Amino acid sequence: MPKPDLLLGESCRSAMLRGFETLGHLVGLTLGPTTGTIANERDGTGEIETIRDAATAVRRVIQIAAPREDAGAMLMRHLVWEARHDAGDGSATAAVIACSLARDGFRVITAGANPMMILRGIRKGLRAALLALDAQAIPLESDEEIAKVATAACGDREIGRLIGEIFDVLGPHAQVVIVPYVATFHDRKYREGARFEGHYVSPYLLTDQAQQCAVLYDARVLAADIVIDTAEEAAFLLDQVARLGGKSLFLICKRASDRSVGVFASNNERGSILSTMATLTQTGEARRGAIENIAVLTGGVALNGQPGLSVDHVTAGDYGQVDQVVLDREQFTIVGGHGRSDQIDARREALRTRLQSTDEAEERDVLRELLAQLSRGVAELRIGALTDTERSERIETSRQAIKAVEAGLESGIVPGGGAAYLGCIPAVEAIATQGDEAIGTALLARSLEEPMRRIAANAGYHPPLAISRAMQQGAGYGLDAVSKRIVSMLEAGIADPAVVARRALEHGVSGALMLLSTEALVIHRKPKESVNP
Repeated sequence: MPKPDLLLGESCRSAMLRGFETLGHLVGLTLGPTTGTIANERDGTGEIETIRDAATAVRRVIQIAAPREDAGAMLMRHLVWEARHDAGDGSATAAVIACSLARDGFRVITAGANPMMILRGIRKGLRAALLALDAQAIPLESDEEIAKVATAACGDREIGRLIGEIFDVLGPHAQVVIVPYVATFHDRKYREGARFEGHYVSPYLLTDQAQQCAVLYDARVLAADIVIDTAEEAAFLLDQVARLGGKSLFLICKRASDRSVGVFASNNERGSILSTMATLTQTGEARRGAIENIAVLTGGVALNGQPGLSVDHVTAGDYGQVDQVVLDREQFTIVGGHGRSDQIDARREALRTRLQSTDEAEERDVLRELLAQLSRGVAELRIGALTDTERSERIETSRQAIKAVEAGLESGIVPGGGAAYLGCIPAVEAIATQGDEAIGTALLARSLEEPMRRIAANAGYHPPLAISRAMQQGAGYGLDAVSKRIVSMLEAGIADPAVVARRALEHGVSGALMLLSTEALVIHRKPKESVNP
């Protein structure tokens, strides 16, 4: 078995820093509205892919040539992807902050500064900067402001305008479905009701085989996380619906056997009670919450999470009712639910309270999705383009824009283009520290300039001049990279969600501190390959 290489101390950090900066420079090219394009040749195909997104760019880098530098590059790769996963945007910002802080920190530590005191000073500065960021946040309210945030995230003014309109019409927890559009322009369509991720249980229960969908009108709805296993159980449910006077049945269940599907299909052929079944795509808490949402929207009872729950436990009072159900292979839409408005409002308020009280990123995503299901309707954002490649790219950036808007509506917005970070520098410099701790806070203050420096460099504007003029103008001013003028960023419509700016700073500092505190690096001659960040 080949023995691994072992690097210690400064030689370890210097090797990792080179790889860290290599990938950081690549990611920095995507920061700002005037970004560079990254060309990636797909393995074995000769096809050239153009990339303008930081997280996508690092996903394409599996390994760099120098093994000692590769560890630092993979640390940057992980940092960028975690920033994207956590906040949906801000990954390039996190990368350039991390590179600046790591580079300057390595320099002073090499010169003899105490690494632990440097790190302590940086952490103190981070706390002050985060408080200053929170103080700059203002609510995101109007559709014009929403459109500006969306445009800043996706770089397409028309998509930004449509997203602004959608959230203005459907509210802050709008449910938006992005669909490819066979056109060269973008459009939107509104549909009443709530849409859920799920698929039909059996193609034999579809009402339109050509379109591969099922449409039911004036349907009874049973939202139950149960298994329908026997023909007798299927007949039992159909008999209950008949006693209620229903003519159609929509079942949300865990799964159904071929025998039970056969009973439902036979009834469909006879035209006695038309029925179809769906199962939810989500798992765990998201699945349980979706079943509860369906029940409250339709006026039924959610049957899930109960040990030993079976068809025998279903009663006539458990069924809800809707005006229409549309089901296909990827989702189903409930239109005109008969649920009580006070119960729907109470359910919505309970989810909103949980969202405001949790800091867990995964739980927040689940709660946002559940709230969206209870919004005033569903919007289809139709993305058009000249080519399939361009359409796919625009669909991905549109997803980022929607996540940015959701974050802005939740936490407010701050001046974009790095201006919010400039506004944090006085708070960091005001911290009472001494010795090497003071060096650490000064390093963080310097790194807060880096996002605007990189945006200016990408726009062909002299970075020190941009920083100097922005700080002379005062808080909230920065470089408009398109017009190359120093402007009030919020007045110019250049804004970032506060939570994205906050998470980007946290991830950037965390990545730099991880590198600076590394004292040993073990390099295996034949490492296991992985495509995961």
